[in-house]
Amino acid sequence: MLIDINNSSFSLTVENQQLIQEYFQLALLETLSESEAQRILEIIEMAQHDEFLSFWLNEADHLIGHQLNLIDENECKNQQAILQEYLDAKYLEIKQLT
Repeated sequence: MLIDINNSSFSLTVENQQLIQEYFQLALLETLSESEAQRILEIIEMAQHDEFLSFWLNEADHLIGHQLNLIDENECKNQQAILQEYLDAKYLEIKQLT
């Protein structure tokens, strides 16, 4: 499965599109050669200096998690609900201080 990053509302450079696509394809391989593992490392290192690329690699990781059935949707919803409750409580706490 390939991701279609051309239909995004965010504009990506051609270079970033290629890097994200390459990362996605490599990450889905059952096993990696030494050069493929090195290439993933290179892409991740590039993302450490490019917040936009880092964001899109995180999105790719999320899609990869779904593709490999590593993400439990119910657990995600539970975590989101807990986070929402925490944020709501913090918001009220801060609002009371101002």
